[in-house]
Amino acid sequence: MIVDGFDNGVPHLAVSDYDYSLTSDQIAQYAIEPRDASKLLVWTGSEIKDRRFHELDQELGADVLLVANDTKVIPARLHGLTSGGHQIEIFLLKPLDAEWLRWDAMVGNRKRFREGDKAVVSEKLTLKWLSREENQVQFELPEGYSSMPEAIEDLGKVPLPPYIDRGVEVGDKERYQAIFAEKAGAVAAPTASLHFTEDLEQRMLGKGIGLAKLTLHVGAGTFKPMTGEFSHHHDMHSERFEINQELIAQLLIGLYPGESVRYAGMESEFSSKRGGRVVAIGTTSMRVLESLYYIGVRILGNQWMGKVETEDAYCDLSVRLLNREVDLKESLLAILDFCERSVGILGGETKIFIVAGFNFRICDGLITNFHQPKSTLLMLVDAFMGGEWRGIYEHAHLESYRFLSYGDGSLLWR
Repeated sequence: MIVDGFDNGVPHLAVSDYDYSLTSDQIAQYAIEPRDASKLLVWTGSEIKDRRFHELDQELGADVLLVANDTKVIPARLHGLTSGGHQIEIFLLKPLDAEWLRWDAMVGNRKRFREGDKAVVSEKLTLKWLSREENQVQFELPEGYSSMPEAIEDLGKVPLPPYIDRGVEVGDKERYQAIFAEKAGAVAAPTASLHFTEDLEQRMLGKGIGLAKLTLHVGAGTFKPMTGEFSHHHDMHSERFEINQELIAQLLIGLYPGESVRYAGMESEFSSKRGGRVVAIGTTSMRVLESLYYIGVRILGNQWMGKVETEDAYCDLSVRLLNREVDLKESLLAILDFCERSVGILGGETKIFIVAGFNFRICDGLITNFHQPKSTLLMLVDAFMGGEWRGIYEHAHLESYRFLSYGDGSLLWR
């Protein structure tokens, strides 16, 4: 149900329309082995097929460009002891400096940890709560470690999602990490990537299927429940991303076959044979890909301030900033030019909220797991599929698909 009226441009969608029955036995508590043995539900746009993830390459052609998120999950859970002898838990959210000494964090048992107090993690790592209002903590680099990332990697625990109702086990450190993981910073895994194996990746590349990468550091906000009765009541979380000129060149060649693209003064090495189908591996990749148009428009309007706002997607941004329409190609070329002037990289944050009514400009397909009821991720799936999600989820229930982070996957076409 769409209700008349907008807030920051976001359509007023009833959150109750995104509810369904999900029982505890349907939530996967462990990942299946091997990774690509998980089930794969394929929605062709008109019918459902039940496959296994290791058969994904059979569902894709050489006209497809897959886009993966190469973020790496950090062991963001730390357990400490305050100077008063009280146990606390620190969940790291976002670093506030390049050295990772200062963090936004959630603190469990916070009533026992006062502003200015210190705590010790594993008798090695000392931290101080700088601000209760802003939830900021400051670490002191302990002896024996060359950097804070090294210390956190050694002393922290895997941040399993709250719906995995068990303690962290040794195997989670490897299993809650995708094969694409390179750049540390996420506090939750881009779970669609967890199904991929190196063998599957090589088979796809051998068939001419393209693979590009971007970075979005998944935040704890991905688990944030919807607030209020309608979508416009929800304050969408912001997440940090990074893209490079190679990704933009791959997209331009994929979307506009037959044309050459130059970047960094060199002819792109990528073939121009593609037919233009872009498939996002996960909602996190889709969130960045569908933010690109608005980034390019802001660059063209000299209004790129490092963040894509929720309202950008719903306010006719190009007309507002430039008094004219901007097509996707012009926007991507603006990003490519910006990257060339910025050592090949563009970073920032996106607060984009994808719901029914969103104008998809890049993604033709989505690889994703099955999401929680009444969640922003389920709203994204609904927006992408044009309202077909309920029938697909009912089929997944009947066929005993496993749900959420360690569950099975799907390939959805528009």
